[in-house]
Amino acid sequence: MPARGVSGYAGSRGRPARGRGSRLDDGMKHDAFHNIELRVRQKRFESWEQFLREAPEYSVALEVLDDVPGHRGHHVNFDHHAGVVREATMSAAMQAYIAVRQGRLMQRWLQKRRPVPVYVWNADQDVCLAAFVLEYHTMLERAEGMPMLRWIVQYNNKLDVCGGLYPVNLEDLVRNHFTWVFEPYRQQRIHGKVQGDERLVTTTIRLVCDRLLALLNGEAGIAPILARPDILYQSPYNYVIADEKGDPLSRLVLASAGYTNLISLICERPNGRYTYSIIRGSPYDEDIFDIPRLIEAFQAAEDYPDEKIWGGSTLAAGSDSVLGSSLHWTQLREIADRVVGEAHRRTSTPPLQYEAHFDRAPAVLLAVAPEVEMQLRPLLAQCGATVHAVGSCQQAKASLAVNPGVDAIFTSLCFSDGSFADLARHAGAGGRPVAPAVVCVDSLDAGCGDVLELGAFAVLAPPFTLEQIRWILGECMKSGAAPPVRA
Repeated sequence: MPARGVSGYAGSRGRPARGRGSRLDDGMKHDAFHNIELRVRQKRFESWEQFLREAPEYSVALEVLDDVPGHRGHHVNFDHHAGVVREATMSAAMQAYIAVRQGRLMQRWLQKRRPVPVYVWNADQDVCLAAFVLEYHTMLERAEGMPMLRWIVQYNNKLDVCGGLYPVNLEDLVRNHFTWVFEPYRQQRIHGKVQGDERLVTTTIRLVCDRLLALLNGEAGIAPILARPDILYQSPYNYVIADEKGDPLSRLVLASAGYTNLISLICERPNGRYTYSIIRGSPYDEDIFDIPRLIEAFQAAEDYPDEKIWGGSTLAAGSDSVLGSSLHWTQLREIADRVVGEAHRRTSTPPLQYEAHFDRAPAVLLAVAPEVEMQLRPLLAQCGATVHAVGSCQQAKASLAVNPGVDAIFTSLCFSDGSFADLARHAGAGGRPVAPAVVCVDSLDAGCGDVLELGAFAVLAPPFTLEQIRWILGECMKSGAAPPVRA
């Protein structure tokens, strides 16, 4: 009996039909591509003319051509980066979806050429999903289509059009299996891509396609969001520089915390070069956070200014993912503050005022969920605080043991390995608590008496405010005992 939802692509016991398969790095047998032939380019096509000249008829380009999307004769380019209005252009996967379902692209072209050459350069979520749509085109050509596939293509479209900086409910991403489906891409991105990684690209696309088949068969798993991006710099000109630590989910964590303009350090390469992205969360902020001006300035500062290292659209751009940038993030900070600062002055937009009001920088230990951390970090930065983040009660205790000068602990109510009360009771020299524990809860509706009785110095609930955090830090830094408070 065919598996639920993927009739014609299932073998025994409801699993994807294997046919002629290939063995990948995980030792498992995986389905092979039958309708498309992935061709990984070491360098992107520079123009439509080069693509038409070097690719055979009935060829598809997936985000590998630095030119406008569309089709010319029997060549098609699915892309949404060059020569487009980003917010009004569909993602590559959505373009492929419409071409297959409404235009019957694969049905027509496979009569002329089998398999269809599909040129790629990287294996991000959009490319993986577009490759799946082309390979498993018959799922979409039926009258009923595939509702689950339609949903994930539409969801990806919203994220990708916004460069990943799209406000979502993070728990929804986990529950609906989106993070699990694209986990192979997350792993690839953490490790980085270098020249000669053609096999890594094809392997990643194949692994994501297999997970999409499992999703449609009702066999998807769960992958929690573990991203904990670091805010390296909070500019007075309303943008941040963040270290994504290679995790593409970091942008969603940042977006859920309300960040809009972002310069993102994706990874540092073994050769000392860097991969960056620049995202403007709102198309209506172009007069201030002007991405074309930024990439022009970054390009001019590179060690190879004549080699195209920076590029992109008005909403999303970045450094070349193979060559990488020579610029340290502190150099980007100086350039960006100059460019964005000039725009502020030109438009008479005053910069944000960050005043700490403290004789020294408060030292804060954060032991909260990632989404709470991202809400607190910009406020703590405006107070001039130095922040160290941990993910568990044991990590917090270990950090306190080697950093006795902490002024305040912002903590969740409970952890998998303990609770805030363990930290509130954690003693330092002389048996006194190392630092006051400020407990962050979802709501104060149920009261906070019990929490205060268990040792909390203060109880906070969102929405957090700068005045609230500044006052709490001031109270925590006062010498001597202070009464418990709620805020």
